[in-house]
Amino acid sequence: MRAKILLTLTIILMFSLATAFGVGFIKYLVRPGDRLFNIIRDYNLRISTVLDLNCISDPRQLEPGEFIYLPTGDGFFYEVQYGDSIDYIARLFFALAEHIMVANNLSCNSYIYPGQSLFIPLDSINVCGNANPGTQFTWPVYGKISSEFGWRKDPFTGASTFHSGMDIAVQKDAPVFAAKDGTVIEAQENGGYGLNIIIQHYDGTKTRYAHLNRISVYVGQRVLRGELIGRVGETGRATGPHLHFEIVDSNDQCRDPRSYLTGANYMYVRREIETLGVGGR
Repeated sequence: MRAKILLTLTIILMFSLATAFGVGFIKYLVRPGDRLFNIIRDYNLRISTVLDLNCISDPRQLEPGEFIYLPTGDGFFYEVQYGDSIDYIARLFFALAEHIMVANNLSCNSYIYPGQSLFIPLDSINVCGNANPGTQFTWPVYGKISSEFGWRKDPFTGASTFHSGMDIAVQKDAPVFAAKDGTVIEAQENGGYGLNIIIQHYDGTKTRYAHLNRISVYVGQRVLRGELIGRVGETGRATGPHLHFEIVDSNDQCRDPRSYLTGANYMYVRREIETLGVGGR
């Protein structure tokens, strides 16, 4: 109960700050017979937007009498952390800095501070995502590779163990995106993986996104490549905030994600007229 109260107060604070930048919200009272899918249709919102903001685990089970929060514009919120810049936040969302500045009434001389809540419009997200033309996979998060696929020294025991995915280090609550179109087949806590999501793709491959702090999708949901599905955390067996990312082939064999993604220096690709501006790790 205490955790729920703190979460509610946090959401109210986030939206109060966002309103100062021109982004409002609606505090919606759930009535008997309400379904979240009908609510988001009436307010022209994406399901993940509402799941992310309200930490709803099952969109099929709304309780009459509870409140949910709906933004007046479709998109996501990001809490500024120490050392962040607008350019860096744009990279986290594979967005353009100028789009975020416009959405939050910021100028080149504006100061952003830790704890400040910024609104990231949905239509600006992943405009700088870069798909591998051969596999159609994109990077699920913008960060630094901290552990590769294959044999390594276990960070807890020191023994040599096989690492079935790639670890990408980035701060807690950074956005995580679907690497390819597919259907969510798991969205829950799973042992050492902590909070994790598995997406089944139409070519028979699967992807896993583990150690999350927040899940913003539900089992059975169809997602598109580049759609926000959760937030980075350190749940489960983790030594710090990062995303554990796995790719499993159609024979249920884990594969090196580097074989499916573009080079790490091409995580973020800004498309200009007749040119590409490339960002690295």
